[in-house]
Amino acid sequence: MDRRPLIRGLLRTLLALFYGAAGILHLVAPDPFLAIMPRWVPAPPTVVMATGVAELAGAAGLLQPWSRRLRYAAGVGLALTHCRCGRPTSSTC
Repeated sequence: MDRRPLIRGLLRTLLALFYGAAGILHLVAPDPFLAIMPRWVPAPPTVVMATGVAELAGAAGLLQPWSRRLRYAAGVGLALTHCRCGRPTSSTC
């Protein structure tokens, strides 16, 4: 029996839970995220909120069962969000 689909599904769910929790934290407790925001970022509260919404949308995309392409797009979107917003002071990932 091939267990890869089961393992992949469990890991995808775990990743979605972590990103969902991070998204919620961005929205309900933004102060730690604002504290690490570089000065050059315009409208830091808006950026933190948008990042939280993007993480929640990505987590929902990972969990939805209807479209494998949408799950793939959600994963790519989360990776790009993490690279650009998770490390705003770096020039590359």
